[in-house]
Amino acid sequence: MKIFLRILLLMIMISRMSEATPIVEIDFDKPKEMTTSEPAEEFSPVIVSFAGDCAFDSFLLEAYWKNGAGYYLGNVKHIFTADDITFVNLEGALTKQSTTEIKEFSLRGEPKYVEILTSSSVEICNLANNHIYDCGEGGFKDTVNLLKANDIKFCGEGYSEIIDVRGMKIGFLGYQAWADTCDLRERLSTDIKNIQTSGAEVVIVEFHWGYELDHVSLPYQTQIAHFTIDSGADIVVGAHPHVMQGIELYNGKVIAYSLGNFCFGANINPRDKETFILQATLTKNAETVSITPHVIPCRISSTNAYNDFCPTPVIDAEAEQVLNHLADYSKGYGHTIDFSN
Repeated sequence: MKIFLRILLLMIMISRMSEATPIVEIDFDKPKEMTTSEPAEEFSPVIVSFAGDCAFDSFLLEAYWKNGAGYYLGNVKHIFTADDITFVNLEGALTKQSTTEIKEFSLRGEPKYVEILTSSSVEICNLANNHIYDCGEGGFKDTVNLLKANDIKFCGEGYSEIIDVRGMKIGFLGYQAWADTCDLRERLSTDIKNIQTSGAEVVIVEFHWGYELDHVSLPYQTQIAHFTIDSGADIVVGAHPHVMQGIELYNGKVIAYSLGNFCFGANINPRDKETFILQATLTKNAETVSITPHVIPCRISSTNAYNDFCPTPVIDAEAEQVLNHLADYSKGYGHTIDFSN
């Protein structure tokens, strides 16, 4: 099937700037075919926002005491409150327990940092990453219980989630994927089938994978992503490289190999501060669901000089630069994406 893509730069207002924020829209020429028991009627579209690595480490403490929890995601809160679901990668445990892992970087956030998520309309977190057990099994359990107590959903490390938005049931799965193994493929096939049997009409999978600081996805990532889509998933997003990687359109489905960092308190001044919010508008009509993705170019900080832990939409030349880089990283996937205005 030949997929016609058109990218349109839209403008949305951001809360702390008087100028507009660009959004790139990619339209599909054919909706996704699926089986459903829902009655033949129209449903209002559901918008899901995807953002990258959120590491609430010790560097956040001073700004937390000075500005409060709402400071960190304040520049994107208007985006997250306007959508239906916001999905981020929670990199590290939120616990009072000490780190137990002997590694170069161990991540731990104070339990009160959960307010960063609750104050900015983050509905679900992926827990499948290489830092979630940095404080041991106890730290992981503390994090799970904390999220439950604050009504934040989560997936990964054996957990799955289905969120019902106005009659559309959206399933979430998460995995650490360091190689393309038979075991991983078996778990993917089983878990996707099970979550669909439980009622999920749209399946979203997040992987923690790839090489850090590498803008080019590895062949095994593509193999896993394609297998995941072929097994029934609709959207695949990735984390761990801490930089952006490309977007692929595969059989009418969306694969974003790495969303990059987002609210990243583990590095006070990363060289590459580019990131983006991926939004998927899901439109359901009787037995079909169409998926329209949007890209909102961002920076992980409100300033280029250092990391102030406030991800911020960018505009004009800087937005064009982010989109051009994303277009470069997206080359070679067997499709053509034009991220220009």
